[in-house]
Amino acid sequence: MFVLCFLYFLLLSLSALPDYSFSTFAQLIGANCRTLSFQPEGAVFTTKQQQTYHYPWGSFEPKLRHFRGSFFDTLVLNWEDQRVRLNGVAKAEVAGLIDDLYFHALTGKEAELLEQYQQLTQVIERGYIPHSKWLALQTQLQPWADWFEILPQINKIPPSLKLPLARLRFWQQSQVENLDKYNQAVMGKQKQHYKTLFDSLETHPLTEKQRDACVVANDANLVLAGAGCGKTSVMLGRCAYLLESQQATADSILILAFAKDAAKEMKARLKEQLPRARITVKTFHALALDIIKQADSSKPQVSKLASSDNAKQQFFKTTLTTLLLDADFKALFSQYCYAYLTWLDKLPSEKHEQEVIRLLAGKGGYKKLLSQLVELTMQYKNTRTVKIVKRLNALPDANFVALTHDIVSILLEHYHGYLDENNEIDFDEMITKASDYVSSGEFSSPWLHILVDEFQDISQARAHLVKQLQNQHDSSKLFCVGDDWQAIYQFAGSDIAVTTRFSDYFGVASTLPLDTTFRFNDQISAVATQFVMHNPEQISKQITTHSKAKKACVQIDYYQENDDAISLLLEKKLTKIATGIKAEGTTRSVLLLARFNFQLPDSKTLTALSLQYPQLNIKAMTVHGSKGQEADYVLVLAMEAGEHGFPSHKQRHPFAVMLQPDLSACPDAEERRLFYVALTRARQQVYLLCNKDNPSSFVEELVAGDYPITIAK
Repeated sequence: MFVLCFLYFLLLSLSALPDYSFSTFAQLIGANCRTLSFQPEGAVFTTKQQQTYHYPWGSFEPKLRHFRGSFFDTLVLNWEDQRVRLNGVAKAEVAGLIDDLYFHALTGKEAELLEQYQQLTQVIERGYIPHSKWLALQTQLQPWADWFEILPQINKIPPSLKLPLARLRFWQQSQVENLDKYNQAVMGKQKQHYKTLFDSLETHPLTEKQRDACVVANDANLVLAGAGCGKTSVMLGRCAYLLESQQATADSILILAFAKDAAKEMKARLKEQLPRARITVKTFHALALDIIKQADSSKPQVSKLASSDNAKQQFFKTTLTTLLLDADFKALFSQYCYAYLTWLDKLPSEKHEQEVIRLLAGKGGYKKLLSQLVELTMQYKNTRTVKIVKRLNALPDANFVALTHDIVSILLEHYHGYLDENNEIDFDEMITKASDYVSSGEFSSPWLHILVDEFQDISQARAHLVKQLQNQHDSSKLFCVGDDWQAIYQFAGSDIAVTTRFSDYFGVASTLPLDTTFRFNDQISAVATQFVMHNPEQISKQITTHSKAKKACVQIDYYQENDDAISLLLEKKLTKIATGIKAEGTTRSVLLLARFNFQLPDSKTLTALSLQYPQLNIKAMTVHGSKGQEADYVLVLAMEAGEHGFPSHKQRHPFAVMLQPDLSACPDAEERRLFYVALTRARQQVYLLCNKDNPSSFVEELVAGDYPITIAK
């Protein structure tokens, strides 16, 4: 029994031996510590006076200081706001003591570090790391930054922590370049894993860039797709990939389109390619209606003023007639009419008073004036901001724009009053109201994946709605496909800045190009690309073409200005096209384009041309209307200068100019994009029919510049 007790106490005394003892000599010449012991929970110091101090590993700071002396060294250790100075450390033992300190400190933090590593592993196992998750990860690991900085200098690391520490250190110290490289590797693996899907989804296998767009998984993603580069295929591929990889269920995906026809086409393609997936496809207006209905428990009544231009015109005509019975408004409106006539500059000033009297009586140019005021009122309603209102209010009262603001504000007040009185809503207010319901949480979005088609056409109001939907879920993914080179609807409220400054609106984003076109050849591409990129504000893209041509495929044909010249030239070009394909025994499509509708052949003429050239499938439309269309041959009519030219130099009301988003420094920026759209409708050849006596500045630029074009003799 005595022997057992002796052994027990011997073991106790051995376990209690300190890990480090300071020599008697060191203590005599100033060492302030007698022993140091490493315990699981922390370090224990014993002073010369037999006082004991405990310091937990949890608050140990890794950046110690080492001072070298003549006989002994000194270490200064820190525990948060407490500092421990160890004098008298033997020189031969200082390196080992430092190694032991770090080893035991890391051992004491092992559970916490392994928990951090487990969380990191969970993030990595999900594959692609979105920018927001990367920032959150770095924030989470920031308290360990000092440890990771000094880690390469630590010689003794617990074996269980070697790999976790190395990986934690990498991600805490990683830069955006590291994140991008990692995500590219993840995307590469995903593309390889789902190769069969991407090979067989469409008639032709998806391109490498299309596959990139399908698998990218940042918080916000912008796919910049050149004309004819397969935007729809990417939208379908994205949905198919999300479903097959089980990153999404069909009911968590929302596809937004701008027009009913586009939404209908997308639904048809989804039904064909993914028949079992019930993915939600909506126009912005349909989505807004559903949101309001769910938040209000009732479907709002859409006003006839929104759906019928005739009803809107009649409402404002009646409103203006009633307002003119008021003497104050009549005086204000008279002042506006004087300024309006001065701006038009089509009448001698001495006739202005007489014309104002006619306008007040609803005669003369009253119909045109009223139509313009209706258009300006709607523009003001949809685009006004605090900044714009302040700018308008700062103008002198007699200024034409200020007078317009006064008239438009009164008309808008009556418009809103009518809607409120009849409990109705218009399309733009639907978007705004829906955004409010989403941002307030009164509508809970079921969608984690939001896909937007033709994103370049988005307005500020629609962008705000998309942003609110994106914000509802931390894990939501925004996927937008568009082409800033084809942004041609500024007059309808679209704002190209939402595309060109995408990250300003939706946070740090991935931008991917779709740069292989399957529509037009390299010769058309060379002209169209160089032309649109004359505006340095457009996003640079290098478009490659699937088909090549041996000679220039954009030709300029001049005509003299007279009534029959353009018709004769048109027939000449159609005859040439028809003759060229006659031997092939096939048909070809021809698209006749013009800047304005009145410049196109009427239906009777078009029917006659179709009968005259049965081997040609001839269609005619404005360039705006041709968006999304394509044909073998494109003939752009009436390439001339002036108000109804291309570019159009119609006189714009200065009030409308002030309401537009920041104007481009490049002249005719939107008209330039519109001309790009015209050029890129053609698969094989473009003919530009130009007025020789009054040529378009765009044609003159092509002729004077280094463009691969031909000029017909």
